[in-house]
Amino acid sequence: MWISLRVATEVLPLLVDAGSMACLSALPSGAEDYVQLPHTGGGVEQPPSDWT
Repeated sequence: MWISLRVATEVLPLLVDAGSMACLSALPSGAEDYVQLPHTGGGVEQPPSDWT
């Protein structure tokens, strides 16, 4: 699964190798203005951007 988290001043896409659904549910919410839940990528709809 993928999740985008803020690290210092940057938002990084992080690959999570979780052993169970309990591990996935223990992850924090995604960074503001990014997909909020862990996902597998592909057809994920990104949140709207205010700066386009």
